[in-house]
Amino acid sequence: MRWAGPSKVFDLLSNHLSLLEKPDESSDSSGAGAYHDDWSATIPAMNAKVSFIVDLLRINDCPTWITGVGIVGLSILAASLLGRKKSGSSPATSGHGLPPSGPRFAEFFPDGMKTENQEALVAKHGDVFTIPSPLPGIVPTQVVINEPNLVKDLCVRQSNMYRPPSNFTTRGDAFARATRTVVGAGVTGLKGEEWSWRKRAILKEFHRNRLLSDERGLLSVIVDEGRRMCDALGDAADKGTVVRADYLATEAAVGVVLFFLFGRRLAFDAAEFRQAAEDMIESLFFLLTNPLYPIARYVPGTASYKIRKRLKRSQVIIDRVVASEIDLLLEEYHGTTSVHPDRAPGSVIASLISNEPRFRRGGTTSMLAEARVFVQAGFETTAHSLAFAMGMLAERPDLADEIARQGREMFASEAEGGSYYDNLQLVKEAVGGGGGHCGKRHIALVGNFFYEALRKYPLAPSLGGECTNDIDIVTRDGTQYTLPRGTFIAFLNYTLQRKVPEPEEIRPERWDASPEDQPFLHTFQNGPHMCPGKPL
Repeated sequence: MRWAGPSKVFDLLSNHLSLLEKPDESSDSSGAGAYHDDWSATIPAMNAKVSFIVDLLRINDCPTWITGVGIVGLSILAASLLGRKKSGSSPATSGHGLPPSGPRFAEFFPDGMKTENQEALVAKHGDVFTIPSPLPGIVPTQVVINEPNLVKDLCVRQSNMYRPPSNFTTRGDAFARATRTVVGAGVTGLKGEEWSWRKRAILKEFHRNRLLSDERGLLSVIVDEGRRMCDALGDAADKGTVVRADYLATEAAVGVVLFFLFGRRLAFDAAEFRQAAEDMIESLFFLLTNPLYPIARYVPGTASYKIRKRLKRSQVIIDRVVASEIDLLLEEYHGTTSVHPDRAPGSVIASLISNEPRFRRGGTTSMLAEARVFVQAGFETTAHSLAFAMGMLAERPDLADEIARQGREMFASEAEGGSYYDNLQLVKEAVGGGGGHCGKRHIALVGNFFYEALRKYPLAPSLGGECTNDIDIVTRDGTQYTLPRGTFIAFLNYTLQRKVPEPEEIRPERWDASPEDQPFLHTFQNGPHMCPGKPL
């Protein structure tokens, strides 16, 4: 017998369910009308569930025999549910109800939430809408929120730094599990007490004075990487050749991050790291939007199986560099080997080992996730932002000229007979860490321009959270809704960060305003799980 394929089976199942939709109207039994109404409501719902499973199986590239088994299994479930007569009335909903329904789950995940599709999605469904659960009890209901004030209310006020009363978390169980799968058990994928002590230990390393410490040597490395980037760009301009800004920025950013972590320069393949970081991000996105991953990852040929292989490969690429260095730092701490002659004191991992006994007890594994995340952040946040900023400078040569003029003016007195890069104290003052006469005033345009790049091109296309209690919200137009406990919330960063006049225009002056009047940024997350690496 020839297998007809999942689409044909779905059609047959849909036809079978439609035949059941109309009971024998010649029956004289009481309540026939209510019985018919029950079936009329249940059939479309069951068809939607079957369609959802088929969509998931197709997304996973499941072999046809697995698709068939999945559909047959669901048809059995459908038959059992359809055979139950509705008793009593539906439960009353408390509060103001959910926002209006938007796209189906399979329409939103994964394609709808991608950057290139967000504006069309919001234009069609509005700033606040619901994605009903296709499988209640298994897949949670999702609500998309695209109003900055509501995002701040949920992530900051309602989460309340997890102090009572706390009604919202930006680390739902699903996100935490997916993150632990991708990078391991670290601050980005943990909750509770372990998350708390890890975050406290890591945040200490991002204090401005520690970042700019002469002893640590980080600023010198940043300046050196900046010099190499400028030299490469200048050489390309002189020769009229094309330079890949993202590759150039990746090499510089990852080089800085590795020095920040380990206190010395490490050899790495920039192209490999770039691919590994992309695969990790794609894996995280896939895990968050694909409920079948835990099962399908073991089935050869499925998309989940392929994602799992790419994830493992990306972890190996990064661990080849960072895991051996963590091992070495532990040996140096315990005195079983001498400190590497190239190592500057005060690196992040060395400080964590020295100052937090729980990291020492956990060994390399306890710090591996943190190292992976920092490398990932170096690629995603710094490298991509630099690359986008370079592209924006090409769009606005007037701003590029003004930024260059400000730099020459600030460094002119120091450049006579030497290089702009030689005076680290002046560079420190330029980024606000030296207390000298230059301060931040002379580099305001540079900082504003970089923030404008972050606004236009958010590095995380979307972020989310979960309601831990029922939450009442009021939208910009005064409409009230209730978000029940367990509801997942999706924040579309691309459209959220375009809630400004002329959003496509490059206008650094937007950031001259007071903090409360500046454009809304959610690329670093808001609330208790704000990215600790933002100062870097």
